[in-house]
Amino acid sequence: MNWEMEGRQQGFSAGAKWTGRSGQLTRNRRWLAAGATVLAIAALGLWAGFHSRRNAAAVVPYPHEIAQLSFAVAGDVIPHEAVRAAAAAGGDGEQGWAALFSDVADVFHGADFGFVNLETPVAPIHSKGSKAFLFEAPVVLPEALKASGIKIVSFANNHVMDQGWAGFAETRDHLRETGLLFSGTSDNAAQAWQPVITEGNGIKVGWLGMTRWLNGNRNPDDAAQPHVNFFPYPGESGGAPGADEATVLAAVKAARAQCDFLVISIHWGIEYSPAPRPEDVDIAHKMLEAGASVVVGHHPHVLQPVETYRTGDGRDTLIFYSLGNFLSNQSRTYVDGLMPDTNGDPRDEMIGLFSAVRKDYGPGGIRVELGHVGILPMWGENNRNELAAGREKKTVIKPLLIDREIPVLQKDLDEIELSRIEVGGKPVGAAPNEPVDSSGLTAEKQKEFIEVTKRLKLLTDRRAQILARVGDDYVMAPPKLPVKP
Repeated sequence: MNWEMEGRQQGFSAGAKWTGRSGQLTRNRRWLAAGATVLAIAALGLWAGFHSRRNAAAVVPYPHEIAQLSFAVAGDVIPHEAVRAAAAAGGDGEQGWAALFSDVADVFHGADFGFVNLETPVAPIHSKGSKAFLFEAPVVLPEALKASGIKIVSFANNHVMDQGWAGFAETRDHLRETGLLFSGTSDNAAQAWQPVITEGNGIKVGWLGMTRWLNGNRNPDDAAQPHVNFFPYPGESGGAPGADEATVLAAVKAARAQCDFLVISIHWGIEYSPAPRPEDVDIAHKMLEAGASVVVGHHPHVLQPVETYRTGDGRDTLIFYSLGNFLSNQSRTYVDGLMPDTNGDPRDEMIGLFSAVRKDYGPGGIRVELGHVGILPMWGENNRNELAAGREKKTVIKPLLIDREIPVLQKDLDEIELSRIEVGGKPVGAAPNEPVDSSGLTAEKQKEFIEVTKRLKLLTDRRAQILARVGDDYVMAPPKLPVKP
């Protein structure tokens, strides 16, 4: 029997499909119960038709999930000189840069859309060189991002003009060649503030990027050249022209009209501030009221709170005020327990997770809504102190999933503890003449125990710092890695 057609005839949702014997038996039971109810009501002289419709509505409750798209978003990618050294140590070209993302790439590969903020030009032809606060990256960086599961980047931030207007335009060309989508810029002034539209599983997603800072730079005077979406704070534009609030909100509304689900990417706020500016909270709410579903913030280089916000029309929406860094050399000298916790903030990171879900509400229509929100705490690994002490030779800088590292460290401690079991008066694994003190551990195992304990404390402390900052309502376990053969 065609249960979908039968459902339509009897007042069921057309989206409900019944398959298999178990579905048929369940349905028969429900119809028996419904029939008995109708007879009883008829005997009392009530309107059986009205009741049967209400009973049918209860059989298949709304909403039904029709389709979804998943998103994984992270913060700033900054190619400091030490980061370049870490990439060189990881391998040649793209391979070396991809090695920096290897511990988290599976998260982005597992999402329909991976996103980061590309806080650097990629302009070897028009390079002016790089130095402090003036960035440049090789073409293999965006190639490595794509290979690591990133599909779209924001290229609207305060460093996009670091290599001049020509370098800005060249970067856009390289991103296109690489196959990375990018938001926040346009081919010319006339096309500014247009969203990038992507589609998957029947859901159209719009990406509208912008920056509130340009480091004293400005868009080209020639309107035919590429532009960045600049939305300066009033009185803080450095004399550069930009859009005002009314223009931005109109652009948000226009972008939402072109898609089912709109993601705003915005470079804003104060560097190293643990909280958003009040005016940014206000404009975020206004952009959500104008039709956006998610606001993804970056620039402060530290994490800021995550907020869920219900709009006037009843939509649940999401704001990541700052995703912090994703790859950088900041806070490289931090030592847990010796320095203030805030010194380590730029190495506290996270991946934000969410979904766009198409739902059938039956008589209420079909809507695309926010769903499945989560966060994955990360730590920016950096071995600068070990290099300075001569204990290590190669630079290591990369993001790590804290909740994937902690169980490994705990397992290491458990194995060291097991080595204390004595066999013939010696710990397991000890050499015949190797000295053992009252701890039951060899000197080598004692050293290992201390190192693992310190690292476990570091990650546990930083995890607590992250959740205290962004909230623990949405923390999720990281995806499991496939078992190695």
